[in-house]
Amino acid sequence: MTKPIVEDAVAIIPVSDMAQTLEFYELTLGFEKRFVSDDATFAMMLHGEAALHFIKAADDQALKATRTNISIYLWSKQLDELYASLEHRLSPLPEGRVRAPFDQAYGMREFHVKDPDGCLLIFGETIE
Repeated sequence: MTKPIVEDAVAIIPVSDMAQTLEFYELTLGFEKRFVSDDATFAMMLHGEAALHFIKAADDQALKATRTNISIYLWSKQLDELYASLEHRLSPLPEGRVRAPFDQAYGMREFHVKDPDGCLLIFGETIE
């Protein structure tokens, strides 16, 4: 008898402006739109096997509670190459929104990007 397992997890990120968010993830980070609801209150995007879902924040208080309090770790392959492919789109972002690749003491190489609502995206790869 096999043990049931959870195979995957997807973050659902509250956003203030769905169009702005989808544009950022698509044009800046290279994600692909998978689905956008007719009323633009829910969307799904993919980058390789990684998926992120977005939901329009119900109000400013809901967004304030999550803004800058959400981080998502995106396991990556060929991290330096990924960063290099995005660098020309990341460089125009305001200071403090991007951290170039660096090594962590816990054996990961990472780069960081904050989305328009302050969600911290950590792209990481195991240092071999």
